[in-house]
Amino acid sequence: MAMIKTLLSTVLNGISVKLFEYDIDDEQGFNELKSYLISKIRTSKVHNVESYDLNYYYSKNLKPEFMEKFNKRISEITVPKRSKIPEFDVRRERVTEWMAQLLLEKNYGCKFYDEADKRMNVEPVDIDKHTSGIDVPGIRIDNGEIKFVVCEVKASEERKIPCSSAGSLQKDIQKSVENYEERVTREILHYMHGIRNIKMPDDELQMILDFLTKLIASSQENLMENIMFFPVIIRNNNEIIDNSDVGDYKNFTVSGVSSKNIESILLAFRKSINQFSNEIYEEAINNG
Repeated sequence: MAMIKTLLSTVLNGISVKLFEYDIDDEQGFNELKSYLISKIRTSKVHNVESYDLNYYYSKNLKPEFMEKFNKRISEITVPKRSKIPEFDVRRERVTEWMAQLLLEKNYGCKFYDEADKRMNVEPVDIDKHTSGIDVPGIRIDNGEIKFVVCEVKASEERKIPCSSAGSLQKDIQKSVENYEERVTREILHYMHGIRNIKMPDDELQMILDFLTKLIASSQENLMENIMFFPVIIRNNNEIIDNSDVGDYKNFTVSGVSSKNIESILLAFRKSINQFSNEIYEEAINNG
């Protein structure tokens, strides 16, 4: 998989901050990153043509050429539209969130399951809607200790440091810490429902489900103690790499959670995020 370099580890405002870089010069690794993202799109429920089997509708006598035309049309109407404002583009949102997810899998041992991934199970009528709730929820088991993962992701092409997205990222994390409008507990409930039928050792699944069940019914203090928060900013700005600059987090503060339960991540990516996201989507859909 794509080489992920650790460039800096420091502390700002009492919160651990790490700077990583996706090495796009590692051709093999970069191609593996693209393959990973393309696979995510192609296996998403909405893009899986096989799930729209016409035989289900008693259409067994349809000609092969019509079936081909039908499948092509499905591919067209289930592609999210490009937005004139890149920051509002759902393609960009989904690709960057999967990039953050991959980083957490590789560098933090977090586990994510497609069955519980809202982006993997989006319906055609919601294809152009931004995913609600927490961006990337998951599970982390570290030295026998299990925590629920709350990851919020922002991406920015801005030249200035800190970027304007840092403030909105802080607000999203704070809302999760406060469990604003049951933001976290509803996410846990959705996650529990998604992983019920995952093929994994029964004892592991039971451990996760027991943990999540108790978490939903626990006190606010206990809830926060059993969550690991990962704010993530993906940046296309060479100054960040050249100067090991994590200034995006210089004003980043969160109250109501222990510093050991939060780690801020800056992920440097020396390529246009907007262009890359659209290229990934086009390749996934047109060459599926």
